[in-house]
Amino acid sequence: MIKKNKNLSLRIKAIVFAIALSTIPVILTGTMTYVFATENLTDYVIKYQESRAISTANEVSNFLFERYLDVKELANLAILNDSRVSKTTSTSQKQALLDKYVKEGKGYDSIAVADVKGNTILQSSGEPITDLGEREYFQEVIKTNRPTIVQPRKSFITGEYAIFAAAPVVDINTGKTIAVIRTRTPTAYLNRNYEQNQYQLTQNSETLRKEEYHLIDGTGKFFSATESEQVSRDAGSDFSVFAKLQAQKKINSVIDIDRIDGAKQLITYAPIETSKNLPALGWSVIIANDTKDVFAPQKDLLYALMTGVGITAAVVSAIATFLANRTTRSVNGIVRAIASSSSQIAVTVEQQERIASQQLYAVDRTASTMEELGESSKACASQAEAAAFGAAQALELTAGGSQAVDNTLKEIATLAENVGAIQKQILRLSEQTDRIGNISTLVSDLANQTNMLAINAAVEAVRAGESGKGFAVVATEIRKLADKSKESASKINALVADIHKAIVSTTIVTDDGTKTVKNGVKIARKASDAFAGVAEAIDRIVLNSKQISFTARNQALAIEDVVESVNSLNLAAQETASGISQVKLGISQLDRAAQNLKSVV
Repeated sequence: MIKKNKNLSLRIKAIVFAIALSTIPVILTGTMTYVFATENLTDYVIKYQESRAISTANEVSNFLFERYLDVKELANLAILNDSRVSKTTSTSQKQALLDKYVKEGKGYDSIAVADVKGNTILQSSGEPITDLGEREYFQEVIKTNRPTIVQPRKSFITGEYAIFAAAPVVDINTGKTIAVIRTRTPTAYLNRNYEQNQYQLTQNSETLRKEEYHLIDGTGKFFSATESEQVSRDAGSDFSVFAKLQAQKKINSVIDIDRIDGAKQLITYAPIETSKNLPALGWSVIIANDTKDVFAPQKDLLYALMTGVGITAAVVSAIATFLANRTTRSVNGIVRAIASSSSQIAVTVEQQERIASQQLYAVDRTASTMEELGESSKACASQAEAAAFGAAQALELTAGGSQAVDNTLKEIATLAENVGAIQKQILRLSEQTDRIGNISTLVSDLANQTNMLAINAAVEAVRAGESGKGFAVVATEIRKLADKSKESASKINALVADIHKAIVSTTIVTDDGTKTVKNGVKIARKASDAFAGVAEAIDRIVLNSKQISFTARNQALAIEDVVESVNSLNLAAQETASGISQVKLGISQLDRAAQNLKSVV
């Protein structure tokens, strides 16, 4: 009895697991499908309703533009703006022409013409039209002398709203405004157009036929609506979000609660734009639908998904029950096979445990040896690096000495150039001194000749007697000057001789300096060649030291890798030994579990 209850519990668990495993993905898939489909349906409904609002706003805008063009065309009728045609046309003929415009189906119910004082002078058939001069459209045309359309006005007689368009009638002969023509279109004409379009779009959808549309004037009041009782009410009294939507002045959709019946509605607002020639009327359109109608497909989708999930769960439950019965029958044979195999595995595991212990001992000894070898390799690499560093420093010092020798050679070369320049200047000085000596000799000769001339002049002055005394004085002074010039020339010759001696001495010293510089250049070049040889030798030492350091470092890294591998092998051997112990323990537990499962199944 106990075994039967345990067997029944196992079967129930299998059935429950199979049902959960099959139905949970279906539920998740259905949920995601519902979420995405709901978003797409909501987006589609909003876009459709916004397109309906935009289409309605465009229709109203086109309607206003047509009223504007029609009233301009009527104002240009020859029977109105040409006095010659007007006089030859009877009133009945004029009225018949206006009646033709009314009957053409453009939505007009009356057309009237008033003079500039507001008195009606012509109208289409129907009740008399009076007090045109008091109307807003008449005053606007008289003020601006341009066509206009004003806010819808409610009739005091019928209670219906109508749209008025007016334009000035300008005499083509004088260019003066002689009258004002106005047209009247009941808003029921707009309602019929909307209903026709809605019927064509919603022939196959009963839900969309419940759509409500509203036209709001610039003061915020309904002047046309699906529900007639809403006409002339403030839009804010029915839609709490109207003021916010109107302030945004753009197409927008929101969900609002109807203040009348409390139902949720999808509200779409669209401004009605007018052409640049028309005044900014500030009209707008609102399309409204109950959310329970427009979002009904979402509920249908939810019901369909719930039904599908339920059917799937039922089918999967039946399949799971069938598979669980088959599975529990085959488990018994599998358990017996597990029990037999676990005994054989236990014997094999004991043998592997002994082998793993021996491997662990051998790997541990190898790891110790490799660690010692790694430390030695690291020390060798450090010493090789130190030698390479010292050789590099010596190479740097040698390079510095070679650079100093090169600098000395450059300075000696500069000194040789300077000595050569001095020697050239001394030669030039010697030449200039020779020229001075020649000039001094010439001056001395001139002084001797002048002295002789002065003596001869003195002799001649004596012969001349009294008349030559003055000339004798002059001759005496000239003789004195000649003596002084001769004396100065002698001093210059003495100085030139001294300069010659100094130049000869300087030339000798310069020659000695030139020889010394040449010897210094030879010595410096020998020193430079010696430094170059030393640098080349040290460079070879540096390269060899670096190669040794590189090789030692690679050996150290290789040994570290080997040590790491041996350590990993050691760790793996330990884990293997530990794992075998765990396997042995697991085999024992598996054997007990197999016995227990055998008793259960």
